[in-house]
Amino acid sequence: MSQTKHVPQRTCAGCRSTSGKRELVRLVRTPEGAVEVDPTGRRNGRGAYLCAQRSCWEEALKRDRLARALRATIAPALRDELLRYAERFEQATVRS
Repeated sequence: MSQTKHVPQRTCAGCRSTSGKRELVRLVRTPEGAVEVDPTGRRNGRGAYLCAQRSCWEEALKRDRLARALRATIAPALRDELLRYAERFEQATVRS
């Protein structure tokens, strides 16, 4: 009798859809207050998750959803840096 392994679910701060933790990109507010992308998913600090789609990143930054989830202020320079990071992702496809 085999059991399937539990996969933690997380919600994207941009589009509010739920996915497996490993399918999303984690951003973390470090104890020093810096906001950084966390590719390992293990950094210490308050985390928020975004889909690997450019539209989710743009939506989360435009509506301050990311700042609210991280409980941090995102400076315009950091906002631009995160948008440049998001350029590596595909534009979202239409979901039905």
